[in-house]
Formats: sequence, C-alpha cells, structure tokens
Amino acid sequence: MVLASLLDKSKQLLLFLIPFIFGILGVFAFAPFSLKFLIIPSYSYLIYLVFFTADNGLFKKLTLWTLGHWGVGVSWIIVSVYYYGNIGYIASAIVYIIFLSLILIFAVAPLRLFKIDEKYHLSPHSLVYITSALILIELTRDFFFGGFPWLVPGTTGIDTLLSKALPIFGVSSASFIIYFIAALIAGYWNISRSKSVLIFFIASLLFLPFNIETTINPEDELKVKIVQPSIDNKIKQSIDKRYLIEKKLINLSKEDWNNPDLLIWPEAELPFAYKSREYFKLKEEIFLESTELVTGIWHFEGNSLFNSLVNIKNDEIYKKQHLVPFGEYIPLKTILNPLLNHFGAPISDITPGNSNQEPISIGKGIKLAPLICYDVVFANDVRKAVKSSNLIVNISNDSWFGRSLGPYQHLEISRIRALENNKWLVRATNDGFSAIINNKGTIVDIMVKGQKGSLNSIINTRNTTPIYALFGYYVPYFIAILYLLLTIGKHIWLKIRP
Repeated sequence: MVLASLLDKSKQLLLFLIPFIFGILGVFAFAPFSLKFLIIPSYSYLIYLVFFTADNGLFKKLTLWTLGHWGVGVSWIIVSVYYYGNIGYIASAIVYIIFLSLILIFAVAPLRLFKIDEKYHLSPHSLVYITSALILIELTRDFFFGGFPWLVPGTTGIDTLLSKALPIFGVSSASFIIYFIAALIAGYWNISRSKSVLIFFIASLLFLPFNIETTINPEDELKVKIVQPSIDNKIKQSIDKRYLIEKKLINLSKEDWNNPDLLIWPEAELPFAYKSREYFKLKEEIFLESTELVTGIWHFEGNSLFNSLVNIKNDEIYKKQHLVPFGEYIPLKTILNPLLNHFGAPISDITPGNSNQEPISIGKGIKLAPLICYDVVFANDVRKAVKSSNLIVNISNDSWFGRSLGPYQHLEISRIRALENNKWLVRATNDGFSAIINNKGTIVDIMVKGQKGSLNSIINTRNTTPIYALFGYYVPYFIAILYLLLTIGKHIWLKIRP
C-alpha cells in the first residue's frame, strides 16, 4: 500500500511538472546547448495547451511552462542582479519574480486571447492562424517595457537549413516555420500520435548543420584588432584605478601589433567620461596615425548619463538606445522603485539615446553601425542602422552575466544579425565572448569567456544589401497581422450578423 501510494504521488508530481519540463526543453535549443530541434516539442506543447485542449488549469500550466522556458532560459538575470548589483537574496528574488510575471502576462498568457473558437481542428487555416498569433506576440516583445526580444525561436535556425531564409525575411521567418510545424504536431496529437512523432522527426531534418561560405575581396578588406582585457567590473568603477586600466588596455593593444585600421575596446571600459580632462589626456597618449580607436565610454549631457561608444580620433559618438531592464533601467518605476529602495537595491538612472543616430565614420571612407550590448537584440533597429554602414561593431560587457547562459545566447543573437544583414560583425567584450563574425553568421575567430588578450583579423567591408534589409523584415509580420485581422473580422461578422 505504501509503495502504491508513493508511485501514485510520483505520477501526480510528474503530471504536475510536465509543463515545466516542456518549457525547459526549449532552452536546450539555444546556445550553448544547441540541441536545436528541441524548440519544436517545447512550442508544440504550448500550442496544444492553448488551442487543442480544454482550459482546465490552463493558467497554472502556462505559469509552469513560463518558469521552465523563461525562468531557466534567462536565469542570467539572477546572476547579474545578485552578484553584480550589490543587493541581497530577497531583492534579487523580487526582481526575478517580477520579471517572470511580466513575461507571463505579456508574452505567454496573451496567446489565450487568440483562442476565439471553442474547438480547433487540424486544418491549414487553423495552423496559419495559430502561427500568426505567435508571430504577433513575438513582435510585441520588441516593445513592451522597453523590449525583451530574447529566446526568439528563429534564433535556433543559425547553422541550419533554416538559415537560408534569414537574409530574405529575417529571424521571424524561421520562427514562422517553427511555429507552423509545432502547430501541425499539436494538431495531430489528438488524431494520431504516431503521425505527430513522425512529423517531428522529419521536421528535425531542418536543423541539420548547414554553413555558407564567404570570401574576402582584397580591395575591400579592413584590418581590425579587438582587445579583451578581462577587467573586474568593481575595479572599473574606481577612478583611482584609471591609470592601471588604461595601461592594461594599451599594453594589450600593442600585443602582436600589425597596424590595424580599426582598434576596438569594449563597452564602458574607461572609468571617466567623454570629453573629460582624462579623456583628452588619453587622446594624446593613444594617438595612432593610421589606426582609429573605438571604445565604450560614459557620457554626461546636463543631468543625463549615456552609455556610449566613441571614435577617439574624430570624437564621433553613439549613445546606447536600448537599456537592459532591471540593469540599466527599472520598468514601472513609480511602483518598483520604492520597493527596491526598501531592500537597498541600487536604482540605475541611464538615459537611452535617440533612434535616429548616424553611423560612426572611420578611415577609408568606411562607416560602422555601432551597437552597444543589448542594442544588437533588436532586429529592426539593427536593420535600419546597418543599411547605411559597411560593417557592424558590437561592444559589450557580458561579465555582468558571470558564467551563466547569457553570454552564449548574446553571441548567438549577434551571429543572427550578421547573417540577416549580410554584414561582417566585430564583437568586443570585457571578458568574452569577443568574436569576428562574417556576413554569413559564421564565427571566424573568437576569444572565449575569461580569456585575456587581443585578436587580429581581416574583414570585408563591402557586401550587397539583402532583401531583408530592404523590405523583407516586414513580410512575416505583415502576413501574420493581415491573416489575424481577416480571421478575427470574419469571426466577429458571423457572430453579429442577423
């Protein structure tokens, strides 16, 4: 009897945890695990819950799926807030719970709003409708509370057959295909589970490895050098360490010196502000006749503080547009600031830059699209910035993520942006991953997490503009929104007509 009772309780616990398990499955589709095919069963289960079963206990199951997928997938928030935010366990837990609650409310639960019929049957119309609903929700994640387009399913398409679609219609086109297949599997589950499994195995072939070759035209080559200093963040906050930080950056820059055209230091690497006395002193010390130095730096304008990137030689500056939620800004300030203050959490007060900033000019008439850390996550803003540029430079300080999943996922997103826009991307971080990524999204060279040193490479600065950069970005969203409007409009008309 005792054994039977234990088995029964174990079975009940397993049934309770099934949504969590399917949620976490999707996390393993992203870097560093890259078991890409697992994104399909994760979303198949979510679609099955919302559209192909009764609503009994739906909110509880959606919460558990969110805890598995988002709670584990972006667990780096805990690392960032606790270890580097100088706050205790309670405040860190509060921030994490608030964040997951916002994800559940704005990025998962709204899917239920699109269930306008009591029952959904397997049909091309239902599959496209469900896919369109998921695409629209994916789009809204670009905007709610400053935007959080992380763990986008289409990102798993890098290095696979799905990557062929990215320079045409972007990451959302890969998401569209994944959602459609997931909906097809969910729709078949109540009809023929063997067919669902068969479809899954066939669809998994889309995730077979696939790489696109690229070549460099000697006439369009640019020599670049990245410095990855691995400086402790707490040291960088001290003005007393200014000399030591500068010395380390300069010494690493001189290692294997090959007269690069472009030298890049990471985000917020200098412990002083743009056009301060220390800044002008650095300009004198670091002056290099044929090399342009681009670095992260803080910039004050009146009472506003900007996280910025500057070309030291010509003083052209870019101000970070997208701030990291709970790191550089607090969503719902009027509600959350008093609560976080109560627990001693430091409140960031960084100002976002404008959306219409110009590219940064460097030698040889080349323009670079500057992106600071989180900027690279926003596909459309990157697309607009890159159209008038020759290459992408992404500086970051991923040391705030520690040894979590964050740096791996961030690098994977950077690769997607390079492939979508058919541009080489140079990524400089404080302690990894710094990388040279070609216009096909392939990592040409890399410095791993915790490595200290520099990286020399040659990149190509002239590439054709892909369809994605012209208008392809809009196509999946246009199709999704149009289909949703027509379907919901027809549903309303049938309800109200005499």
